[in-house]
Amino acid sequence: MLPSGEEYVVQGQVDGVLLTQRRGVGGFGYDPIFLPDGFDITTAEMTSDQKDAISHRGQAMRALVPLIQDHVH
Repeated sequence: MLPSGEEYVVQGQVDGVLLTQRRGVGGFGYDPIFLPDGFDITTAEMTSDQKDAISHRGQAMRALVPLIQDHVH
């Protein structure tokens, strides 16, 4: 919620498939079995920069930044 009382909801989404075998040692949670669409490596096999570039959290934050900037005086 912004000081004006306006509320915004932003979201991000990463589509992919869950594998039956773990791959990679990085990340946490489901990263070793999550294969994002368009990639041939799991999120556990990605570098931090690669993962950040497709992250659902990153997508949501990138969508939120301009909304906040429009309301900062």
